[in-house]
Amino acid sequence: MDTQGIAPGAKGTDWTADQVAIVVANYFLMLERERAGDKINKAELYRRLAREVGRSEKSIEWKLRNVSAVLEELGIAWIPGLLPAHNYQDSLVQSVEVQLDLHPKILTDPVSVKPRFATADGPIMVLPPAFLNSDPQDRQPALRRLLGKYDPAARDDFNRSLGRAGEEMVFKFEYDRLCQAGRSDLAKEIDWPADRGEDHWGYDIRSFEPDNGEERLLEIKTTNGHARTRFWLSRKQVQTAAENPAAYRVRRVFHFRNGAEMFDITAPLDSSLWLMPDKYVAVPR
Repeated sequence: MDTQGIAPGAKGTDWTADQVAIVVANYFLMLERERAGDKINKAELYRRLAREVGRSEKSIEWKLRNVSAVLEELGIAWIPGLLPAHNYQDSLVQSVEVQLDLHPKILTDPVSVKPRFATADGPIMVLPPAFLNSDPQDRQPALRRLLGKYDPAARDDFNRSLGRAGEEMVFKFEYDRLCQAGRSDLAKEIDWPADRGEDHWGYDIRSFEPDNGEERLLEIKTTNGHARTRFWLSRKQVQTAAENPAAYRVRRVFHFRNGAEMFDITAPLDSSLWLMPDKYVAVPR
């Protein structure tokens, strides 16, 4: 029996497509309310859905967390408190697609784009994901098709408010980091050319290392998705990284609205990233 998507210890038969669709639809209604600022009574929702679909409250919660996992793959902020739980069946991915078509505003961020932090100290700096040499195409077909339809890299790149909010968060993080290290002199020298609309430098923020004052050129890439969510790099950014290998860093900000974390990717970029051509400049012959 295929048990994908069933909560650990859950009893009974597999979930039907109709049961999955009901739970997913309620998740999206709850997500809209959460974005509108309403308080959500999750326990009451679990009880109501358990009665409606004939499943335990624990399995309802697990299925809702499966929805969070699909949203995480798509770079969409999920409902706080429903941490992503992976291993879900194709019918859940298909139900998420139906709801995205019905609720297209979910694909964009709230009007006020602000990070959420897991601690009062602000964003957490973590190590880059382990190098797995994994093929991005190694995903279940339904999810791979959904990612092609709602490409998180494209949406993040065009989401100027999200990008600027991520840069602003990193600028403050770098300023505070240098001040706390006793280098307020360097903190005053941090530059944010992207804030002035100067996007031609190939990086967003110029910062420094507190111990030796070495320059750091930071290109900020922000997503509501997970650490391995794909992103775009321009030819200028890749070129600037190659020309400044000691100074250049891609600062990957992820889980922006769900406990913001970030890590640095150092040059040469192709040692840590799959770099795949995605667009071509075309000129009529």
